[in-house]
Amino acid sequence: LWGCKKHQQAIKCLIDGLDEYNIPGVTTEKELANIFAKEYTTQKGLSFKTTMSQRIYELTAVNPDIQQFGVVRLLEEKDMHFFPFWLEAFNAAAVYGNTEMSIPQGANPYHYRLSTKKLYVLEIDGLPVSMAGFTREMQTAIGVAFVYTPPYFRGKGYASSCVAQLSQIALDKGFTKCVLYTDLLNPTSNSIYQKIGYKPVCDSLMLKYE
Repeated sequence: LWGCKKHQQAIKCLIDGLDEYNIPGVTTEKELANIFAKEYTTQKGLSFKTTMSQRIYELTAVNPDIQQFGVVRLLEEKDMHFFPFWLEAFNAAAVYGNTEMSIPQGANPYHYRLSTKKLYVLEIDGLPVSMAGFTREMQTAIGVAFVYTPPYFRGKGYASSCVAQLSQIALDKGFTKCVLYTDLLNPTSNSIYQKIGYKPVCDSLMLKYE
Protein backbone atom coordinates (compact mmCIF):
# COMPACT_ATOMS: atom_id res chain seq x y z
CA LEU A 1 0.00 0.00 0.00
CA TRP A 2 2.65 2.53 1.06
CA GLY A 3 4.80 1.61 -1.92
CA CYS A 4 2.46 3.13 -4.50
CA LYS A 5 3.66 6.22 -6.39
CA LYS A 6 1.08 8.54 -4.82
CA HIS A 7 2.08 7.63 -1.28
CA GLN A 8 5.78 7.83 -2.12
CA GLN A 9 5.25 11.39 -3.30
CA ALA A 10 3.43 12.20 -0.05
CA ILE A 11 6.31 10.78 2.00
CA LYS A 12 8.87 12.82 0.06
CA CYS A 13 6.72 15.93 0.53
CA LEU A 14 6.64 15.30 4.29
CA ILE A 15 10.40 14.85 4.42
CA ASP A 16 10.90 18.08 2.46
CA GLY A 17 8.69 19.85 4.99
CA LEU A 18 10.90 18.58 7.81
CA ASP A 19 14.09 19.78 6.15
CA GLU A 20 14.84 22.40 8.81
CA TYR A 21 14.47 19.90 11.66
CA ASN A 22 16.75 17.13 12.85
CA ILE A 23 14.33 14.45 13.98
CA PRO A 24 15.75 11.55 16.06
CA GLY A 25 13.55 8.82 14.63
CA VAL A 26 10.03 7.76 13.75
CA THR A 27 7.28 5.64 15.29
CA THR A 28 4.39 4.49 13.14
CA GLU A 29 2.83 1.53 11.30
CA LYS A 30 5.51 -1.03 10.44
CA GLU A 31 5.58 -0.72 6.63
CA LEU A 32 5.25 3.06 6.65
CA ALA A 33 7.99 3.39 9.28
CA ASN A 34 10.45 1.44 7.15
CA ILE A 35 9.65 3.29 3.94
CA PHE A 36 9.82 6.70 5.61
CA ALA A 37 13.06 5.87 7.42
CA LYS A 38 14.75 4.55 4.28
CA GLU A 39 13.84 7.68 2.31
CA TYR A 40 14.74 10.06 5.16
CA THR A 41 18.10 8.47 5.99
CA THR A 42 19.05 8.25 2.30
CA GLN A 43 18.49 11.99 1.89
CA LYS A 44 20.28 12.85 5.15
CA GLY A 45 23.18 10.41 4.81
CA LEU A 46 22.14 8.55 7.96
CA SER A 47 21.33 4.98 8.96
CA PHE A 48 18.55 3.68 11.20
CA LYS A 49 17.85 0.83 13.57
CA THR A 50 14.81 -0.63 15.28
CA THR A 51 14.63 0.23 18.98
CA MET A 52 11.27 -1.45 19.59
CA SER A 53 8.84 -3.67 17.68
CA GLN A 54 5.35 -2.77 18.84
CA ARG A 55 1.72 -3.74 18.43
CA ILE A 56 -1.18 -1.29 18.56
CA TYR A 57 -4.35 -2.43 20.33
CA GLU A 58 -7.80 -0.93 20.73
CA LEU A 59 -10.64 -1.57 23.17
CA THR A 60 -14.31 -0.69 22.80
CA ALA A 61 -15.61 -2.61 25.83
CA VAL A 62 -13.94 -3.97 28.95
CA ASN A 63 -14.18 -7.73 29.32
CA PRO A 64 -16.81 -8.19 32.08
CA ASP A 65 -15.04 -11.35 33.25
CA ILE A 66 -11.75 -9.62 34.03
CA GLN A 67 -11.08 -9.50 37.76
CA GLN A 68 -11.15 -5.96 39.12
CA PHE A 69 -10.24 -5.00 42.66
CA GLY A 70 -8.80 -2.11 44.59
CA VAL A 71 -9.57 1.57 44.08
CA VAL A 72 -8.27 3.67 41.16
CA ARG A 73 -7.78 7.38 41.85
CA LEU A 74 -5.90 10.33 40.36
CA LEU A 75 -2.31 10.75 41.42
CA GLU A 76 -1.94 13.81 43.63
CA GLU A 77 0.73 15.96 45.25
CA LYS A 78 0.67 13.68 48.30
CA ASP A 79 2.09 10.94 46.07
CA MET A 80 5.35 12.78 45.39
CA HIS A 81 7.16 10.50 47.86
CA PHE A 82 6.97 7.62 45.37
CA PHE A 83 5.64 8.88 42.02
CA PRO A 84 8.94 10.32 40.64
CA PHE A 85 10.66 6.98 41.25
CA TRP A 86 7.86 5.02 39.60
CA LEU A 87 7.91 7.31 36.56
CA GLU A 88 11.68 6.97 36.14
CA ALA A 89 11.38 3.20 36.54
CA PHE A 90 8.68 3.18 33.85
CA ASN A 91 10.93 5.20 31.51
CA ALA A 92 13.77 2.75 32.11
CA ALA A 93 11.49 -0.23 31.49
CA ALA A 94 10.49 1.28 28.13
CA VAL A 95 13.76 -0.31 27.00
CA TYR A 96 12.69 -3.92 27.60
CA GLY A 97 14.77 -5.62 30.24
CA ASN A 98 16.53 -2.43 31.36
CA THR A 99 16.93 -2.20 35.13
CA GLU A 100 18.92 1.04 35.30
CA MET A 101 16.89 4.16 36.07
CA SER A 102 17.61 7.82 36.63
CA ILE A 103 17.39 9.11 40.17
CA PRO A 104 14.77 11.89 40.35
CA GLN A 105 16.31 15.33 40.86
CA GLY A 106 14.22 18.50 40.51
CA ALA A 107 10.53 18.17 41.30
CA ASN A 108 9.17 20.35 38.48
CA PRO A 109 8.81 17.64 35.78
CA TYR A 110 6.87 15.42 38.17
CA HIS A 111 4.68 18.25 39.44
CA TYR A 112 3.84 18.99 35.81
CA ARG A 113 2.84 15.38 35.17
CA LEU A 114 0.57 15.47 38.19
CA SER A 115 -0.97 18.77 37.09
CA THR A 116 -2.22 17.22 33.84
CA LYS A 117 -4.70 15.11 35.84
CA LYS A 118 -4.16 12.16 33.52
CA LEU A 119 -2.25 9.75 35.76
CA TYR A 120 -3.97 7.28 38.08
CA VAL A 121 -2.88 4.88 40.80
CA LEU A 122 -4.45 1.64 41.99
CA GLU A 123 -4.64 1.32 45.76
CA ILE A 124 -5.14 -1.86 47.78
CA ASP A 125 -6.23 -1.06 51.33
CA GLY A 126 -4.80 2.45 50.88
CA LEU A 127 -1.44 1.20 49.55
CA PRO A 128 -0.41 2.31 46.00
CA VAL A 129 0.49 -0.80 43.99
CA SER A 130 0.23 0.09 40.28
CA MET A 131 -0.26 3.09 37.99
CA ALA A 132 -1.49 3.93 34.50
CA GLY A 133 -2.53 7.06 32.68
CA PHE A 134 -4.08 8.67 29.63
CA THR A 135 -2.25 10.09 26.62
CA ARG A 136 -2.99 11.13 23.02
CA GLU A 137 -6.51 12.37 23.65
CA MET A 138 -8.53 12.57 20.42
CA GLN A 139 -12.15 13.32 19.62
CA THR A 140 -13.45 9.77 20.03
CA ALA A 141 -10.41 7.82 21.25
CA ILE A 142 -7.82 8.14 23.98
CA GLY A 143 -4.51 6.42 24.60
CA VAL A 144 -3.55 4.44 27.68
CA ALA A 145 0.10 4.53 28.76
CA PHE A 146 2.46 4.83 31.75
CA VAL A 147 1.43 1.35 32.92
CA TYR A 148 3.81 0.42 35.71
CA THR A 149 3.84 -1.93 38.69
CA PRO A 150 6.90 -2.17 40.95
CA PRO A 151 8.61 -5.58 40.66
CA TYR A 152 7.73 -6.53 44.24
CA PHE A 153 3.99 -6.09 43.51
CA ARG A 154 3.89 -7.99 40.21
CA GLY A 155 2.11 -11.25 39.52
CA LYS A 156 -0.94 -10.30 41.57
CA GLY A 157 -3.16 -8.90 38.79
CA TYR A 158 -2.70 -5.28 39.88
CA ALA A 159 -1.81 -3.97 36.41
CA SER A 160 -4.78 -5.79 34.86
CA SER A 161 -7.18 -4.28 37.38
CA CYS A 162 -5.65 -0.82 37.04
CA VAL A 163 -5.81 -0.78 33.22
CA ALA A 164 -9.29 -2.32 33.15
CA GLN A 165 -10.66 0.32 35.53
CA LEU A 166 -8.87 3.14 33.72
CA SER A 167 -10.22 1.94 30.36
CA GLN A 168 -13.74 1.90 31.79
CA ILE A 169 -13.25 5.44 33.11
CA ALA A 170 -12.38 6.53 29.56
CA LEU A 171 -15.45 4.84 28.09
CA ASP A 172 -17.64 6.38 30.80
CA LYS A 173 -16.24 9.80 29.84
CA GLY A 174 -17.68 9.29 26.35
CA PHE A 175 -14.70 7.99 24.39
CA THR A 176 -15.67 5.18 22.03
CA LYS A 177 -12.34 3.39 22.27
CA CYS A 178 -9.04 3.19 24.13
CA VAL A 179 -5.79 2.52 22.30
CA LEU A 180 -2.34 1.48 23.49
CA TYR A 181 1.08 0.36 22.29
CA THR A 182 2.85 -2.77 23.53
CA ASP A 183 6.38 -4.06 23.19
CA LEU A 184 6.22 -7.32 21.22
CA LEU A 185 9.16 -8.63 23.26
CA ASN A 186 7.00 -8.46 26.38
CA PRO A 187 4.53 -11.37 26.08
CA THR A 188 3.15 -10.72 29.57
CA SER A 189 1.76 -7.27 28.80
CA ASN A 190 0.41 -8.39 25.41
CA SER A 191 -1.46 -11.24 27.10
CA ILE A 192 -2.80 -9.02 29.91
CA TYR A 193 -4.23 -6.40 27.57
CA GLN A 194 -5.99 -8.97 25.40
CA LYS A 195 -7.64 -10.50 28.47
CA ILE A 196 -8.95 -7.04 29.40
CA GLY A 197 -10.56 -6.71 25.98
CA TYR A 198 -7.92 -5.05 23.81
CA LYS A 199 -7.72 -6.33 20.24
CA PRO A 200 -4.70 -5.98 17.89
CA VAL A 201 -4.99 -3.39 15.11
CA CYS A 202 -1.55 -3.42 13.47
CA ASP A 203 2.16 -3.69 14.15
CA SER A 204 4.31 -0.61 14.62
CA LEU A 205 8.03 0.14 14.69
CA MET A 206 10.05 2.59 16.76
CA LEU A 207 13.07 3.49 14.64
CA LYS A 208 16.09 5.57 15.64
CA TYR A 209 18.30 7.47 13.19
CA GLU A 210 22.07 7.31 13.55
